[in-house]
Amino acid sequence: MDPKGAGSELQERRGPPSLLLRALAFALAVVLAVVLTSLGGALASARPKTDAAPSTALPKSYARDVAPVLDHWCIACHHGDEPHGGLRLDSFAGVLRGGDTGPAIIPGDPDGSLLLAKIERRDRPSMPPRRRFPAPLTALIRAWIAAGAPP
Repeated sequence: MDPKGAGSELQERRGPPSLLLRALAFALAVVLAVVLTSLGGALASARPKTDAAPSTALPKSYARDVAPVLDHWCIACHHGDEPHGGLRLDSFAGVLRGGDTGPAIIPGDPDGSLLLAKIERRDRPSMPPRRRFPAPLTALIRAWIAAGAPP
């Protein structure tokens, strides 16, 4: 037997919300809308008006940004005593020196850099050979080269 069955005094009585409760909910909604609108306006005026990167952003560097990417994607073939194509990508000096076909990068010239041409698949054989290099990492390397390839 259900103690809250029909006709039981334990049956909850729910009627429509009272007028006072509806008025309080409406007032709360209005206050919340006003606060959010004023907060949004304050945040919008605090934002910089240009699309430029914030001045506090660190410039890309080989040691912090590029080396971990090359270590993950390229180091298996491009390190040691006999790297593929004579290109060692396990050091900053090796990247600057290049390989059998010339310099891997031209600081300040991403479109003229062979490393970028290989990972963007503009030059054959493309690198890495069996997988596509992720676009965000390609953009990172492009930005690093464009910034002059700082160590």
